[in-house]
Amino acid sequence: MEFNEVIDGISLEDVIEAYYDCRHNKRNTINQLEFEVDYERNCIELWHELNERRYEPRRSIAFVVNRPVKREIFAADFRDRVVHHLIARRIYPLLEKQFLTDSYSTQKGKGTLFGVKRVEQHIKECSQNYTRDCWIMKLDIQGFFMSIDKNILYQDIVNFLIGRYKGYDIDLLFYMIRQTIYNRPELNCIRKMPKEAWKGLPTNKSLFGTDGLHGLPIGNLTSQLLALLYLDPLDHLISEEWFFPYYGRYVDDMVIVDESKERLLELRKKIDNWLKGHGMTLHPKKTYLQHCAKGVRFVGSVIKPGRKYIAARTMGNFIRKVYRQNELAESKQGLSRKEVFHYVAMVNSYMGMMLHYQSGRHFRRFLSRISPSWYRYTIIVKRGRRVKLVARRQQKSAAPQTQYSLTA
Repeated sequence: MEFNEVIDGISLEDVIEAYYDCRHNKRNTINQLEFEVDYERNCIELWHELNERRYEPRRSIAFVVNRPVKREIFAADFRDRVVHHLIARRIYPLLEKQFLTDSYSTQKGKGTLFGVKRVEQHIKECSQNYTRDCWIMKLDIQGFFMSIDKNILYQDIVNFLIGRYKGYDIDLLFYMIRQTIYNRPELNCIRKMPKEAWKGLPTNKSLFGTDGLHGLPIGNLTSQLLALLYLDPLDHLISEEWFFPYYGRYVDDMVIVDESKERLLELRKKIDNWLKGHGMTLHPKKTYLQHCAKGVRFVGSVIKPGRKYIAARTMGNFIRKVYRQNELAESKQGLSRKEVFHYVAMVNSYMGMMLHYQSGRHFRRFLSRISPSWYRYTIIVKRGRRVKLVARRQQKSAAPQTQYSLTA
């Protein structure tokens, strides 16, 4: 078979493009570096395995993170991530057209900040800029990723693609999706941490507690996209058939705004019934229903009348990361350009996010936590309300610690 010859399959060029997509976000990881040493041969080998239906996912690395909440992560082998990108390149344009505007996450331009602004807009419109009573209901699905039924999910994606996907490789696409959905990484994974690290993690939040027919690994691109599709029918029901236009969802966090408290309570029953039919249930302790004047917490933000804040827990995560970087700067005599630029990018990302919130107090607190050791390598530049950290060209003399504040 010639390198770009395809017989109801994919070309080598497809695999290489997916490799470059994958490498863009995973530079310098051990898996990526091992693959890149001889990436042409590895891409050719993967190309043959896929077209000949011999592809089998390799071992994942399992670990637990404790921030912002305790969660189990499975990091797929790099070559499996290439396959995930192959799948995403084919299904994402179709899914993007299918999803509601208010289905956030894992989509270009539809991250947490987009979701916060949309929910804020919903509240303003429903309350006529806080001049009329309305209510906000927030719901959360218990153990969402571990509750996903693989059979239902696979049939959903197959039904969705038939008639929509026009590619010549649809049978191979179904094969890749099937191998990915039904893979059980928990049976043959490498634990990056001792088993004690899983202590305290609820069974419904771990693949190790599933029956093999339920649950997707958190950490895979395909898991994020397919999880959005799994709840897409519910999105359309709520918004279009049950007539709740002020609705938004970020993965499994749902926010609905309405003039009637009673209508929202009735909606909660409908949503719970739909979820039970799909093997899921609402979290009994994470249902909030309150007047719009009291605001709502959503994806790391607190939305109040006429203003929004970064949630204290989110801000705490920012500062903890700064402290870890402070230890690096204080423990080494000299930092590499890579370390400096990584730090500059991280700090500027956080400060840029704060610009979208009433965050003057948080901003001053954040800057005050930067160790003076970093000012040997960086300097703060202020232009109007915009403040950013830049790397020094000459990293010889230390600079005084300068602090600027944003207006609240």
